[in-house]
Amino acid sequence: MSVNVFKQYILGYIDSMNRINKLTYFGTIIMSLLSIFGCINPQKSANKDKIVSTMATSISKKFKSAPQMTIEEFTKLEKDSYVLVDVRPQEERDISTLPGAISIAEFHQNKESYKDKKVVAYCTIGFRSSKWVTDMKKTGINAFNLKESALGWAHRGFNFVDKNGETKRLHVYEEAWNFLPDGYTGVFDD
Repeated sequence: MSVNVFKQYILGYIDSMNRINKLTYFGTIIMSLLSIFGCINPQKSANKDKIVSTMATSISKKFKSAPQMTIEEFTKLEKDSYVLVDVRPQEERDISTLPGAISIAEFHQNKESYKDKKVVAYCTIGFRSSKWVTDMKKTGINAFNLKESALGWAHRGFNFVDKNGETKRLHVYEEAWNFLPDGYTGVFDD
């Protein structure tokens, strides 16, 4: 069975099953398969946006204490009501970030100035940012994970920024996570 046929089978099976009970299970399977089979070429997947959504839902179920904010909710926030925190390491942020994002270090240096704001965190898909949000909630910070994170941002057609301005390049952690839509370039370490 080819990888593409297998992925289509899994996606079809997920759609036909009770999503509430099975989504976490199959999301975990998909994430595990992507990690195990790094040779899978996600760029050939027909339903990249659905895969990103399924993975993000699975992550949100794993991190139940990390409130999720959809990209649609985030884009409706007033600029001065939030701070956007990119929890990825510097080498990933050097490729690009969401516009206006700051690093974890910048957040902690000025944490007091953000006490009355919503703290919205993101990473590639939401796993690392959900973990960070969980830790921040324990310290009383009004933190949220940006559901679907940078991959979801790209699937909404939004650009990223780098030192030269707008870009459609994103560090995607590794090739198996490159579920960017057409027109975007995934960057990863070999």
